[in-house]
Amino acid sequence: MRLERRAPLTSTIRLARVTPLQPVSVKRRAENRERHKVVHATFGDAPLCRAPGCGRLADDIHEPLTRGRGGSVTDPSNMVPLCRTCHGLVQLGPPWAYEFGLMAHSWDGGDAA
Repeated sequence: MRLERRAPLTSTIRLARVTPLQPVSVKRRAENRERHKVVHATFGDAPLCRAPGCGRLADDIHEPLTRGRGGSVTDPSNMVPLCRTCHGLVQLGPPWAYEFGLMAHSWDGGDAA
């Protein structure tokens, strides 16, 4: 037996928001400003990709120890410049990324190169 709807779906609540959602919180915006300053002070304006054998200009700053594992996005020792291609590969978590210090385990104390 096939189920059929006898009445159309209707909403009993107003779906439009009165105030728009902020895309980034005030706290995160301040953290991003601090991160931007640290990145330019540490790596300059045109850092090179630190993945072994690459050497292209870096597009992203990668955190070997992620926030979820206790890392900081404003700590210069937790920042590695990578090109977009290498960053995509490193985020998959291959064993060589751990060997070269591009990824860090939380149980290692976050010792990233």
